[in-house]
Amino acid sequence: MSINTVSNQNETKQSNNPEIKASSGGATQSTSTSSSDGNAATIKNDFLTLMLASIQNQDPTSPIDNNEFVTQMAQISQVESLEMMRANQGMSMIMMENLGIVQSAQLIGKSAMVPASEFEIDTDAIDGKIYLENTTEELTLEITDKDGEVVATIDLGSQETGDIAFTIDPDKLDLPPGEYAIKAKATDGEDTLTADTFIKATIEKVHFVSASGVMMAELGNGLGTVSVLDISEVS
Repeated sequence: MSINTVSNQNETKQSNNPEIKASSGGATQSTSTSSSDGNAATIKNDFLTLMLASIQNQDPTSPIDNNEFVTQMAQISQVESLEMMRANQGMSMIMMENLGIVQSAQLIGKSAMVPASEFEIDTDAIDGKIYLENTTEELTLEITDKDGEVVATIDLGSQETGDIAFTIDPDKLDLPPGEYAIKAKATDGEDTLTADTFIKATIEKVHFVSASGVMMAELGNGLGTVSVLDISEVS
C-alpha cells in the first residue's frame, strides 16, 4: 500500500511539471510582448513574479536551472538601461530644441544675407553681394523680369577676389514692383563665368523643424524660407 502511495505522489508531481515549464515559457513570451511595448519596468516586474511562482512550484527532484534566470535577468536589465538612455536622449533633444528657438528668436527683425538669384521688389532698395573666386576684368549684374527679359544691368567694373557689394534701387533703375532675377557675369579675357549671388532681407519669422532638427527662417523680399545654416551674415 505504501508503495502504491509513493507511486501516485510521484505521478502527481510529474503531471505538474508541464505546467511549471509552461509558466517558464510564458515568462519569455510575456517578456517579448512587453518589450514590444517599450515598458522595461513592466517587463522586469512580470518576470520577477513569474520567476518566484516557478521557483515555488518547481519539482524538488528536478529543480529549474538558475543560470537561465540569471541570463534573462541580465537581458532585462540591459533593456531597462536602453529604455532609460532613450528617455534621456529624448529629454535632451527637447531641451536643445527649446534653447534653439529662444536663441533664434533674437534674429527676428534683423537683416540676413543668403544665397539667392530671385527676389521681389517694391519701392525700397535691396542690397546684396557677389562672391568672386578669382579676380575679374569686368563684373556685371544682369536683372531680368519674370519673362526672362533683361531689364537692367549694373556695371561693377574690375574686381578682386572676395565679396562685391551691390544695391538694386528701383527708382534709379526704373524697376516697377514685381518679381525679378539676377545673374552675375565675371569676364576675364575671352572667358565669361557666372558668380554666386546673395541678397539681403529681413528675418520675419523663425521656426524649428523637429524631423530634421534644423532651424528655418522666413525672409522678406520674396526669398521665402531658408535654413539658418545658409545665412552668411546677419546685421
